[in-house]
Amino acid sequence: MTENSEQIMRIDAKGLKCPMPVIKLQQQVRSCTKGSKICISCTDSGAEKDIASWVKVNKHIWLDCTATDYGCDICIEVAGRN
Repeated sequence: MTENSEQIMRIDAKGLKCPMPVIKLQQQVRSCTKGSKICISCTDSGAEKDIASWVKVNKHIWLDCTATDYGCDICIEVAGRN
């Protein structure tokens, strides 16, 4: 591992429908510190919009959303606990 490498926490929310991907993400954020990075894998077609709204409301940082064969992977950075 290099000095600049970071650990990314991963959440598997495949097969879960709204609001469960957001709830799973919120649960993980509560156990994280500021600056932690989380990537959640989702199949729910509304997850990107729902998580984007949750990130904005809770003032976290949206890093990336990547389309996948199963849906999408969304990565955020934790700005603080909520």
